[in-house]
Amino acid sequence: MLAKALTSKSMKPHFSPVGICACCGRREFLAGGFYIAAAALLPRSLARAAELLPRSATQTLISAGALTDTLKSPYAKLHMPDLGSVKWTGGLWSDRFEVCRNTMVPHLWEIFSDEKESHAWANYLIAAGLQQGKFSGPPFNDGDFLKWVEALSQVYAVTHDPAIDAQLDHIIEVIGKAQREDGYLHTQTIIPQRQGDTSVKEFASREHFETYNMGHLMTAACVHYRATGKTTMLALARKAADYIEHLCQTVPADLARNAICPSHYMGVVELYRATQEPRYLALAKNLIEIRSLVTKEDGSDQNQDNVPFRELTGALGHAVRANYLYAGAADVYAESGDATLLKTVKTISDDVSGRKLYITGMTGALYDGASPDGSKDHAAIKPVAQAYGRDYQLPNLTAYNESCATVGYALWMWRMFEVTGEAGYADLFEQALYNGVLPAISLEGTHYFYTNPLRKLNDFTWPLRWSRTRQPNIKESFCCPPNVVRTIAEAHNYIYSLSPDALWVNLYGASELDAAWPDGSRIKLRQETGYPWSGAVKFTIAEAPARPITLKLRIPGWLHPNAAKLSVNSQPVEGAMKPGAYFDLNRIWRAGDVVELNFDFAPVLIEANPLVEETLGQVTVKNGPIVYCLESNDLPEGVRLSDVAVSPDVRNIRFALQNEKIANAEVVTLTMPALQINRAAWQSGELYREASNAAPKDISIKLVPYFAWGNRGDTEMSVWLPVR
Repeated sequence: MLAKALTSKSMKPHFSPVGICACCGRREFLAGGFYIAAAALLPRSLARAAELLPRSATQTLISAGALTDTLKSPYAKLHMPDLGSVKWTGGLWSDRFEVCRNTMVPHLWEIFSDEKESHAWANYLIAAGLQQGKFSGPPFNDGDFLKWVEALSQVYAVTHDPAIDAQLDHIIEVIGKAQREDGYLHTQTIIPQRQGDTSVKEFASREHFETYNMGHLMTAACVHYRATGKTTMLALARKAADYIEHLCQTVPADLARNAICPSHYMGVVELYRATQEPRYLALAKNLIEIRSLVTKEDGSDQNQDNVPFRELTGALGHAVRANYLYAGAADVYAESGDATLLKTVKTISDDVSGRKLYITGMTGALYDGASPDGSKDHAAIKPVAQAYGRDYQLPNLTAYNESCATVGYALWMWRMFEVTGEAGYADLFEQALYNGVLPAISLEGTHYFYTNPLRKLNDFTWPLRWSRTRQPNIKESFCCPPNVVRTIAEAHNYIYSLSPDALWVNLYGASELDAAWPDGSRIKLRQETGYPWSGAVKFTIAEAPARPITLKLRIPGWLHPNAAKLSVNSQPVEGAMKPGAYFDLNRIWRAGDVVELNFDFAPVLIEANPLVEETLGQVTVKNGPIVYCLESNDLPEGVRLSDVAVSPDVRNIRFALQNEKIANAEVVTLTMPALQINRAAWQSGELYREASNAAPKDISIKLVPYFAWGNRGDTEMSVWLPVR
């Protein structure tokens, strides 16, 4: 068994000192302040060169790299610019980043470092031998803390704040002392082991999330390395990967059985990209293959390991675990080109977007379900938590929609976009980013949703597991807050992508880009826009190569046909700009060139497939990419939210747009005509009654962006409104 193998004296770590990616042709430059321990740590060719350099030069080598660095991925269509190449300059996302930098990230540190609020940091200190005590908290807290380290590293990549750099150095030193010499990192096990408890074994329960924790070590380490050039955390990640590699070689079935919330799939691939160590690519491939070794008794739809990966035909089971798995498989395809993996994740993606996705870009509809639901083999049905559920099963009052599942879905859709270049995946990524990630945290940045309902009524008093009001702390499971914060901290990395002789514009937001292609030629531009509130976008080129470059502009799939107009240097550009595709502008660009793109959009009413019973006969409102909702505190006096309806004459409804502030955040609200259904209040225990034939009353209602709801008190809310 795995626990026995892990405690065997014959198991030896095969950690090799980390090198510098320059040997693989990665982009690098010289700057001050970062120490490379010794030439012996460098690959042989670079070590020899280092001997010829002054000592100060060998101490100052910094590596650049992107958030997900697909520059050398042979089956990726495009790659991100380096960390720090893009900066927000205004608008919604600039505001969110500043709140993230100044409030979200520091606030999470306050929680993690306060033993009364969270034991995550204390667990590392105790495991490192720097503090007395016992392990406390959920087993996945190690990984949750490391998500926050990733967010902190990303903030450093933008700000270069020396205080953050010093804080990261200290944190990494402690993590290194907490990690076992063989690379294993899981404080729940390490603490009692170091205190002499020989009964505590590794992987004693598949719900201990060991590989999840080590996976987040890898992703955080890659971001830290690319932000600072330091290899201190990367060395810890390599030790962890070497440890997992040993398990894959010696006890593969047990390792596969413990692949819960498999962040290590993405982590191992990203570590391969950072180091170009071939063993890590082989490991990433094997992690997919060994899933077929999970026994029928241990496998379940809950963990997507009931059948071999390539036999999956739809999204099922625990949504966070599923989305992490699918994202990891897409990463493996980007490096391996295994077409069977791409076919599987494409099929599953179509299943989600066509049958199981909320209008908000959220997934995982059910608190608790059963799978395979409705099977004739009753004995085969097993409980499933945080479940995808059946096709078209999208409840609103009881929607689970864990915030981590939305982050996982966004990670998955981004990777699908990277390997296909298809705008539809960028559309889905944007949908989740605005309407799934942003709602999970309050506008002031200190309160969090674990689950995300699309409707909240005070009369619905069934005791749900998680609060439908944002909480200052979620002690039972603090996975979502750092996951959401790291995503907001990193959002600017997704605006632009590069491919040979092309610049892709994936998202629209006021920003500046200063990036380079592998040959060193640069592209610098400024994007000015009020998006997502309005559709005018202006690009001003500051620098470009002296060769033709294609500017690829994403035309959002939600846009009406013929609703995009484009000009270059005030001259209209002809050509069909198809929604859900990229429009190509190819020319030799010069400093001062101006590209103006205008999306002509206005609020629209959206209906769902009639197979979605929970929204039958209802509509919601979208303005551009933003989903709106109705809160009870915006209703006329005496009007109940459950008695509000929309006129069936939906084509003639007119909206009034208004710039407002909610919790000091600037948003656009919508005012529209509606109907108040005149009916008596429902009595407790009254399930059915004769329908009222009283004429409805005309009223006016105000809608707010769904991501802004719940920031003005404990209110009722609904995304969907009935048509009467």
